Amino acid sequence: MYTIEEFTYQWKRLHHPSMNVDSDVAFFYEIYAGLHRLMEHDATCFDEQLILSLLLYTENTIAVGLDGVYEYRYRCVGNVVFKWCDSLDMDAEATSKVDNLVSQAVADAPCSALRQWMTESVLSGDFMRLGGMLAWFPCEDQVMWRIFPDLRFREMMFRRLTGDWQTARQMLWADLAFNWRDKRGDSLADTIAKQFRYETAFVEGKEKDLLKEAAGILDSIRSERLDTYTVIERKDGRTLTLRHRNGRIFHNVIFPMPVPGNVQGRSLAVQLVTYNGKTYINGSAVWLNKEAMPIWNGETNWNDILRKEQDAARLTYFTTTFGKRISLYEDLYTVPEDPEEAYYADMGIHFDEPNIFDFLEQLKPSGSVGGTVK
Repeated sequence: MYTIEEFTYQWKRLHHPSMNVDSDVAFFYEIYAGLHRLMEHDATCFDEQLILSLLLYTENTIAVGLDGVYEYRYRCVGNVVFKWCDSLDMDAEATSKVDNLVSQAVADAPCSALRQWMTESVLSGDFMRLGGMLAWFPCEDQVMWRIFPDLRFREMMFRRLTGDWQTARQMLWADLAFNWRDKRGDSLADTIAKQFRYETAFVEGKEKDLLKEAAGILDSIRSERLDTYTVIERKDGRTLTLRHRNGRIFHNVIFPMPVPGNVQGRSLAVQLVTYNGKTYINGSAVWLNKEAMPIWNGETNWNDILRKEQDAARLTYFTTTFGKRISLYEDLYTVPEDPEEAYYADMGIHFDEPNIFDFLEQLKPSGSVGGTVK
């Protein structure tokens, strides 16, 4: 078992370098110690990293409940705590203890360093800071890994464009942070904004106001997937006016690095994000030569990638908790057509599997209709 000093070191390594975990690291160490005792007593195998993974899920639930949204929305995620316990061959009683420990931690948490970091990143007015915060989730959040499509097609496209894996991977995280949308059509920023508004019901004073303000800013973010542009004006060393290949003009686009003086008329492939009324390069910019520009069609490339991702999902199956075998495509891309069914599916209640309504039906007295005995 880690000492508090060892745990603090490991806990910091699991978070973004710009995040200060000091305010609640002692709180999470207590949860870590409790989980450690349960694992030593009830688990057939032992792994420190597994404890840390459940702690990160608990931290996420305390902060904004982002993982919980996807846990209910996607059947391939399932109940995170129960799956965690199942991976350790814990019995029902031990699983209940772990679930109670996590639930109590969520109820007792005195503060959230994660939520504070997220809010401050949005309100900072610094696009690099905002982008780093949003990209941290697809890069590090294990729940989000389960709901993304097969990412090899996007990564290969970024790899062909940039020429190296490191830059390609950075562009991939930037793309997922701003351009990926879940089955409900929500981007990561959209979902965080909704969760910020939800959290305002449980906080008061300045924090409530900051969460509302941050939610409004997240709602206003607009992003453009990787595509090609031509420089039509260089305003200064970091600001250009770009023309999209379809003719749209983006004025005063801010680059993360100095731009040479001889770029007038040159073409490049970039992702763009508009935040706080300004437009920024999202990730790296790749300058294109005259031969590459005519054959690089963003719409065609993205349509091909999305088709391959969906085809891969159609060929991948998993079994739900209740034993139903469904394709990943059905889970990642489809929403029930019936509004009522779609509403409950978003809460993890699926009409094609046993659910809470079936349980309540079983509790009705024999011979009753609607709970009233004939």
